[in-house]
Amino acid sequence: MPIETFTERSVICDKTAFKYYRTPPRYLGACPKLPGCNPRLHYSDLRSAPLVTEVLGLPIHILTANPNARSQGRTLRYHVISRELPPGSTRETPHGFSIASPELTLFTLSRTLTFNQLVMAMYEMCGRFSIFAPSDSLASELHIRGCDHLADGWSCVANEAGAQTSLWNRQPLTSVHSLQAFGAALGDMRGAKLFLKAVSCVSGITASPFEAQAAMLLWMDPALGGWGYRNIESNVSVTYDRRSKVLADSHHAEVDIRVTSPEGQREWMLECQGKIVHDRIGAGTKDAQRVTALQAMGHQVTMLTSDQIRDPQKFEVLLGMLSDNLGISWADKTGREILAENNLRADIFSDWLFLQNEPTETELLRRKLLNKKRRAAGGFPN
Repeated sequence: MPIETFTERSVICDKTAFKYYRTPPRYLGACPKLPGCNPRLHYSDLRSAPLVTEVLGLPIHILTANPNARSQGRTLRYHVISRELPPGSTRETPHGFSIASPELTLFTLSRTLTFNQLVMAMYEMCGRFSIFAPSDSLASELHIRGCDHLADGWSCVANEAGAQTSLWNRQPLTSVHSLQAFGAALGDMRGAKLFLKAVSCVSGITASPFEAQAAMLLWMDPALGGWGYRNIESNVSVTYDRRSKVLADSHHAEVDIRVTSPEGQREWMLECQGKIVHDRIGAGTKDAQRVTALQAMGHQVTMLTSDQIRDPQKFEVLLGMLSDNLGISWADKTGREILAENNLRADIFSDWLFLQNEPTETELLRRKLLNKKRRAAGGFPN
């Protein structure tokens, strides 16, 4: 067993890299680079570094090519990938280490997340949102430096009272196309097929967890818990005509989800009314103006609430409405598919912030029992 070390050549991955990518640059900039460490000193400098205590946490997940380096220690945790990775799989950081690319980060996450959680992480990294809650000490340090509202391309979404939430808007970190290309480049590497299967469950760019939840329920295959309807698009830009521009005080609208009929001749638009994004001061008025302007152009629009997709009966009414207006045929679900939907709902309606947490012993046992139950019912995805 080699001596564990953390150096500038170390490449962090998995949950550690995921946390790094979830962190707005202004907070990363407040943390000094990580020190190298000597294992004989029990990693005290590394463990007490602000970037570790406030952002990355422990253990730190690291890539290694040594098949004998399988440490599961409290400080460092190795992930063995002994084969050559696709070009561009790692990036340099200003913090004293390299980091797995967003694509490689998601691939390593596939070893520690459930399948549904992996798809959720893909939606986040392919989307225009991130979930991040700074510690009190890190938020205080940023305030002291006067960098609370630094223009770094990230913006925090406020709630109805004007207070900051854990939801942030930013540009996508990767894309479905990039994930597909990365998965194909992995060839027959262990985990590549599962990774590509998860990529196929991502419909496109979403702007919030709520939009991702709705898309997953509609898009994913019934065997995985969804309804398998692929004629949907997320965040579609619609240019207003002259009358609608006057009504909305804008030149265009961005529709959360557009559902089209099987033949592509009819469409229905869904506006996701999440509590955080749409209930803040002034948002309700803007939403009403946008919907009225779209309806003035002849578009059919439904305001979709979180409660309506969380409640299976209410969601069934929504499916019925789409069926009546778009001629969509929804097949009755089998017992295995109902079980898969229950499992999907349990995952996507949990707190997305916890995707970055290390699984507890209780959680690992729960996954083991769930997998056993799925296999017994013949419902485990191939």
